[in-house]
Parts: sequence; structure tokens; C-alpha cells
Amino acid sequence: MVKFQIKTRLLYYDVTAVLIALVYSLAMVHLSLLKFRYLLYSSLDLGIFTQSLAGFVHGRPLFNTVEWQLYGVSNHFGVHFQPLLLLLAPVFKLFPSPKTLLVIQSLSLGSSVLLAYFLAKRALNEKLAVALTVLYAFNSSLVGINLFEFHPVSLAVPLFLLAAIFLVDGRDRAFLFASLLLLSVKEDTFLGVSSLAIWWTLRDGLSFESLKKNLHLVIIAVIAVLYGVVVIKLVIPHFGRGYIYADLYRHVHLTGRKLAYFLLFNLSFGLFPLFLPRNWVLLALPWLENLLASRPSQYTFGFHYTYMLVPLSFVGAVFALRELDLRKILSVLLALGLMTSWATMPVVRKPLDEQFSLVHYTVFKPFPGYKTAWDVIDALLKTNLSIYTQPAFYPALATKQNVYVYPARITPDLVLVNVKTYRGRVYLKRLRGMAGTKYVCIYSKDGIEVFMKKGLKLPLPLKELD
Repeated sequence: MVKFQIKTRLLYYDVTAVLIALVYSLAMVHLSLLKFRYLLYSSLDLGIFTQSLAGFVHGRPLFNTVEWQLYGVSNHFGVHFQPLLLLLAPVFKLFPSPKTLLVIQSLSLGSSVLLAYFLAKRALNEKLAVALTVLYAFNSSLVGINLFEFHPVSLAVPLFLLAAIFLVDGRDRAFLFASLLLLSVKEDTFLGVSSLAIWWTLRDGLSFESLKKNLHLVIIAVIAVLYGVVVIKLVIPHFGRGYIYADLYRHVHLTGRKLAYFLLFNLSFGLFPLFLPRNWVLLALPWLENLLASRPSQYTFGFHYTYMLVPLSFVGAVFALRELDLRKILSVLLALGLMTSWATMPVVRKPLDEQFSLVHYTVFKPFPGYKTAWDVIDALLKTNLSIYTQPAFYPALATKQNVYVYPARITPDLVLVNVKTYRGRVYLKRLRGMAGTKYVCIYSKDGIEVFMKKGLKLPLPLKELD
């Protein structure tokens, strides 16, 4: 009878965790696809990765027009070294659509919710593990990673949690494999891999014996750092023209805004990671990467730059609760974490009258004329003509290799803009300034306008448009 009650209790908590992960995944898949349907992915990244992976289909692997026009590189590795993209190529070849990447991202982050529970369950009791899983799944930074754009770094979130589970279970080879996968995600993941390895090395304190016992982890940390240095100094410059992001750290300074973001982010995890001194080893390098940068998006809710901080902060929270007696303030801190995430949640249905400057909001208000725009986009995808367009339309067209969002170095066959939007008018003005009067309007409806180069024959798909 006792064994049956224990199994029932375990099953109850496990099922609850699975349901939390499932609800998160379904909600994020729905919101991501809705955002795509509304043409709200306008920060170029979804288009960049769609076009880079579509290059495998077109015979130009990892080529995208944005980085070619901006930085003069013909391979994405000239900007970011992300070999993990090669693993996505076969899936994308079967389902060549930006929606494939959005679904993969949401499912990946959804799996991290379940992994967060498994990690917490190993270190704590099941009830507390579920409570922390709720805190994690509702975290505003996790949602921000999911809904901003597609980035391969989202795949690192579950991998960091999996690596932590392998450490707890004493599975050294599995941890090494997870570390190798993490290093393939992006050139800066060596910061998180080396921090995690050293943090676990110091779990019994700093001594010669602990270093000797965990020498393999120290070696992994050193190799990870060397890998990062080689990639940034040699590999990326080989594919491009140097590491363009080094300029973000030329003028290092801390500001009140950065400190406010640091406090709010940790409040969203109930401040748990900060209670355990050893966690500073785990979190210092990823925090420094963001706080010392001159780019405000790296210390703003709603972006993807916390892809290391989110899983590692959760790891730190779990072990703070394991090693410290925080029972008296546990409920208060959990509630504080949930309220902070609610206050900094980067998702709204309509524009706010007063926006919080530390949050980049995803506003689920459809792009003007989006239904008409999709009719045009579907027709354009059936043509081989080159297209110049504004950012809102770029991801949907990015399975084509000849779609551009900058007028430099091109004379496109077609131009697609929404003249009812500021960006649409600006992009059209840019092209007219470059190409003079070579284009004539062949379609206009709901602000969506298509221009074609004079002398070209109108493609059949465009003839069929209303």
C-alpha cells in the first residue's frame, strides 16, 4: 500500500511536469506561427537562417543575402560560427519553410521545461521540483528567447540543462558529448560550458584533491576556452572579414539600466541563484558578456541573448535550494519570481500606452494588409525573379536565394513593399534613388504594391493575382 502511494505521488508530479511542458510547447508553437502569419518577424534573423538553410537546397549552403550585402560574406560562418545548423539542414530539406524553424525552436524550449523538472527532481523533492518548473516555464526571458526571432542558440537551452543532469548523474562521457554539441551552437557558448564544468568541480570546495578528482572537467573547461578563442580569432575571420562583434566591448561601462536589468532578471528566478556564492562562478562570464556590451538589446527583456543565463540560472537556483535552508522565505521568493516575470513578460495583444524601457515587446497586432500580402508572397514564391522587399516580408520569401532587403549591389526584377507603412515607403524611396525610374507598378491593393523592372514579361503567377 505504501509503495503504491509513493508511485502514485511520483506519477502525479511527473504527469504535472509533462503537462506544463506540453502546455508551454503548444502555446509557443501557436504564438510563433501566429506571429509569422501576421508578418511580425521583422528583425531579419528568421529570414537569415531560413535563407541560409535553404542554401543547401539551392546549392549555396549557409548563404544569405543580408550578411552578403552588409558584411560581404557568402557564408553565415563569416558572422557566427554555428555548425549545429548542419544538423538542421536535413529536417529543413524535408520541410523547407520558416515555420519549420519556429516549430523546432518552440519544441526545443518546451523540452527544456521537462529537463528543468528532471534536474530539480534529482536535487530536491518532487513538490518543490514542480514549483520550480512553473517558475522556469513562466520565465519572461525564456518566453523572450522563444518569440523574438528564430536563433539556433535556442537549442542550447535544453542542452545546458541536459549537461547539468549528466553532471549530477556522474555521466562524464555524456557530459562531454553535450559540451561538444553546445560548442557547436555558437562561438560564445564556451563561456557557459567552461563555467558549468568549473562550477561542478568546485562543488566540494577549492582544494588540490577536488581539482585532481575532477581533472577531466578542468580539461574540458580549458579546451572549451581554447576552442572559443580559435573560432573567434581564426575560423570566423577565415570565412569573413574578422569578428565584427568585438566592437561591442571597446567602451566598457556599467549603467543604472544594466544594473536594473540584472536585478529584475534575478528577481524573475526568485533571487535563488544569488544566494549560493559558488553560483557566481557559474554565472559570472555569461553575465559579463551581456552587461559589458554596448548593445542595449543584450540587457533588455524580450531578446535571445540570455540563452545561457536562463538555463544556468535555473541550475544555480536548484542547487541554492539544495544546499541552503531557504524554507522560511521560499514561498515569498517563488511568488516574487512569478510576479517579476509577469511584469517583464514581452508579449502583449496591443501596443501599450506606456512601455517599460527594459522590455522589447512582441505586439500581436497584424501587419497592415497582411492577408493581401500573403496572396502576393505565395505568387512570388512561384517565380524565379529576384525581389527587393522590406523586412516584414523577408522571412516569408527567404526560401528563395534572390530576395534582398538592402538595395546595395543589386538591380532586382521585382519590388514588394507596403506603402502604408513607414518602412515600406523608406525602402521604396531607397530603390528609386538607386535605380531611377526603371520600375512600374504592376499590382496595388490594401497598400501592398509590386513594382517590376521595365521590359520584363509579367510572370504567370502574378497575372493570376486579383
